[in-house]
Amino acid sequence: MHQEDHFENVEKIGHYLADYNNADKKVLSLFAYFHDIRRRDDGFDGQHGKRSAQYLKLLYNKNLLDVTDKQFEQLIFACANHSESNAQSNDITIQTCWDADRLDLWRINSKPDPNLLYTEIAKKEETIEYARKLNKK
Repeated sequence: MHQEDHFENVEKIGHYLADYNNADKKVLSLFAYFHDIRRRDDGFDGQHGKRSAQYLKLLYNKNLLDVTDKQFEQLIFACANHSESNAQSNDITIQTCWDADRLDLWRINSKPDPNLLYTEIAKKEETIEYARKLNKK
């Protein structure tokens, strides 16, 4: 469930959303490929986001991530908190990261709940349908 298709879908959905809300596409792409990188299994792993953020910090400290300080802060926060049900942020890029991940719930045959999404574009039925079509391969 957390394989290459998921990462690619999260990136596509994130960029789709960013075309409407101007979220940072570079952060979205990095989030897509790193938010689950330290997941230990496909079952419940409540700390995987925080472990992924720690891994990104190691990469950043070795100058292996070409991002600004602001982008790095957004990426770390988005990864560390993406699986928290009560996560909050007013940053459109962080919200878009979280929405892109949640909109890919179709991969497990679960329709995303608009009430659990952050951005207005993500809550639209046509956006939810766009995400569903990515999983009909």
